[in-house]
Amino acid sequence: MAVAVVLALTVASQASAGTAAKPQRPNIIFFLVDDMSADLLPYMNTVSSLADGGTTFTDYFVADSLCCPSRASMFTGQFPHNTGVRTNQGYDRGGYRAFAKHEGRTYAVSLHQAGYRTGYLGKYINEYPAGDGYQVPTGWDEWHVTAAGGYNEFKYQLTRYIKEESGGKRPIDPSGGKYLVDELGQRAVGFIQRSRKYAPGEPFFLQVSPFAPHNRVDVKPGDKEPRFAPARRDRPKNQWPAGEFPHGDCGGPDCDSIDVTTALPGFNEDTTDKPSWVRREPIGAKLVKELQNDFRDRIRMVQSVDDMVERVLSALTDAEKRNTYVVFTSDNGFHLGQHRLVRGKSTAYDHDVRVPLLVKRPATGPQGHLMTSAIAQNVDLFATFLDMAGIGAATRDSRDGRSLLPLIQGRQVTDWRDAALIEHVKPNPNTPGKPDPDADRLKTGNSQPPSYSAVRTAGELYVKYEGDPKPEYYNTVTDPNEESNDPGNARTADLGRALDRLTGCGKPGAVDCWTASQLP
Repeated sequence: MAVAVVLALTVASQASAGTAAKPQRPNIIFFLVDDMSADLLPYMNTVSSLADGGTTFTDYFVADSLCCPSRASMFTGQFPHNTGVRTNQGYDRGGYRAFAKHEGRTYAVSLHQAGYRTGYLGKYINEYPAGDGYQVPTGWDEWHVTAAGGYNEFKYQLTRYIKEESGGKRPIDPSGGKYLVDELGQRAVGFIQRSRKYAPGEPFFLQVSPFAPHNRVDVKPGDKEPRFAPARRDRPKNQWPAGEFPHGDCGGPDCDSIDVTTALPGFNEDTTDKPSWVRREPIGAKLVKELQNDFRDRIRMVQSVDDMVERVLSALTDAEKRNTYVVFTSDNGFHLGQHRLVRGKSTAYDHDVRVPLLVKRPATGPQGHLMTSAIAQNVDLFATFLDMAGIGAATRDSRDGRSLLPLIQGRQVTDWRDAALIEHVKPNPNTPGKPDPDADRLKTGNSQPPSYSAVRTAGELYVKYEGDPKPEYYNTVTDPNEESNDPGNARTADLGRALDRLTGCGKPGAVDCWTASQLP
């Protein structure tokens, strides 16, 4: 089918052909944040401004709303059932143990082989061994990832590998008490400066992956440090001396005016029509107050992300700004009381799987703001980055996704996908080793969903849970907040067949995943 691209602002015509020499290959800056639900984007002025001269994807879905499987799908362009990375922990079909075999086939490898200078900063893959003598994965010229403590934002360690300077050494730096997002912003600027020095005239690929706005994993009863820990400057001044605003920085609105019960559609909704794992009693007043504080702190947390994006983009020269793609997204969303699900992710509901994707184009492309409702997925990022770099179709289209570049540039695309695949394996809570940082520690009912697979179309969500003969179905046109489950709807039969094709796609003897995503 043809994909409609809606212009939010006037789009200027492209520059006249033949008036300039062939442009250099573009730089690519990829900001990947952690657990940022779409409800936080309106509070981020700099990130939102990427839409000016950029493209907004209104229907971008992750293939699994859990950190490690989602990141693995981005790196490889494959769905979790094809990467084999299903959870965050190595003892449970996930983490670095499951991902390591893919390190030689990520987009970094292809970009590096194409002549890009590459750098990675921040959170990588769960359980990556970043201790003494750490190994830098193939394809990266700079490697600044957390060796410990990244989730609490202050007490962390960061590797510092710079190919041209480190030689055989593998340095690790302590935090010195500096807020992690700020440190990553500073190092990103350093990477850009070193790229000019060590690879003049050559393009670069920079990925910056802060932990924010993920919650701390060392929360204890009575802690003074917030569960979601903003930078000191963004906290309420009447509670933190370093704060710069009376009630903290919420990107414009007064933080105390923000009410979680109205800001998040579906908050505390009646769940009697939901599958059994969702049904629970209403959230009480005490917990609502906690979630109110959490939501405001998450908004405060993303202010530092917004500052970091501004800092990095300000470091570009005018010529670099005219020749750089800037991509911003999250590995998954987050729920905070919707459908009475208190804190977490992993569901197939939009608040967990439908996340922001904004791409600012080089100045040589169409101007103005483009919006597209084409269904996009994180498995498309592999092909998109390769396409931006001019890497051929044989490699670019060899995985489960397809390049989003034509949509980014405002071109009409035919035969695009009709359905997104979402799949999830319920983590085993009894695996050995350190606790899963995404485990739900609240005793408010079984809020971790069973293993499931789901299909999301432009107007529907269909979910099939392991061990449950009855599906979950929502018409997201008439019910955008997914509050009225209709498992007996006549559409479930067709969607069930489509889901069967998608869940096995890409396996030997099965249809390829791109073909499976196009419904009859």
